[in-house]
Amino acid sequence: MKAARMHKFGEPLHLDNVPVPNPRPDEVLVRVHASGICHSDLNYRDGVAAVSRLPMTLGHEISGVVDKKGARADVVNVGDRVVIHYVVSCGKCGFCRSNRETYCASYEMIGKDLDGGFAEYIRVPIANALKIPESLSLDQAAIMGCAVSTAFHALNRARAEPESSILIFGVGGLGAHAIQLAATVFKARKIIAVDIAQSKLELAKEFGATSVVNPATENLVESVASVTDGVGTDVAIDFVGHSATIESAIACVSKGARVVIVGISSDKLQISPYSTVIGKEIEIVGVNDHLRSELEQLIEHVSSGTLDLSRSVTHKVSLDEVNHGMEILVKGIGNPLRVVVKQ
Repeated sequence: MKAARMHKFGEPLHLDNVPVPNPRPDEVLVRVHASGICHSDLNYRDGVAAVSRLPMTLGHEISGVVDKKGARADVVNVGDRVVIHYVVSCGKCGFCRSNRETYCASYEMIGKDLDGGFAEYIRVPIANALKIPESLSLDQAAIMGCAVSTAFHALNRARAEPESSILIFGVGGLGAHAIQLAATVFKARKIIAVDIAQSKLELAKEFGATSVVNPATENLVESVASVTDGVGTDVAIDFVGHSATIESAIACVSKGARVVIVGISSDKLQISPYSTVIGKEIEIVGVNDHLRSELEQLIEHVSSGTLDLSRSVTHKVSLDEVNHGMEILVKGIGNPLRVVVKQ
């Protein structure tokens, strides 16, 4: 089969011919239909975040159809349409049994520690293949594997709730879906989107933002204060990862607020604890990945019509064009929201 693999940091992926994996008793073989390109894939390619080995097949937003299953794989059947949960854990430890599998000591990530979805087939544990209804397209299902589910996890970690005021930095794949989720699922009272691209701010309004701020042309702190009666927001979520945006998030929230950090970068954060975190009793919350249970909930939200992903996939490329797909995301060609490798 074909697989787009990273052989060296900072270089384009190589399209290799590799053996089709054979599922073990508790695994299934999935023929990949779509695999979203995430900014994390760019971070892996560029060496900002490490992968466990080289060569590695990237891609962790994956949907497809079960092609073969192992002897003990009795939850799904050949022909079932599935979305892949990319967190592989032991399923037995205290963390796994308490619905916190991202803390598992045996944690591995598909597309980072295990070969991912930029390939014609992928082998995954049966617990990581979640069936989806016929009403959900496989293209949309793929991006649920990270762009939607990680945004959902961030809002859950932020303890967002109805009537919350939420400040969101970065209107990319995760940020746009966080805005939509905040509006539709969490029913936030105020959703303020921050980005330096005007086209992204227009998109934010389409997805449910009640206010937008461009810090390149406006004073961010003053703008947030003006729409929160000088109090600041209950929650700020940073999907950018730059020290400047995190520091801005801390400056814009109210007393007792939560500042949630999702974006990955190599920046170092320097703050004065007393005048920021201590004085206002702010919680700084980290977000890494998402939970299988959250992916299950999202399938329900999309199936019920609460969440609309019809505008989420803006670009599609073939497996042969995966490097071009990455460049679309890097250069912002055609205002991409999510680029999907389609097969």
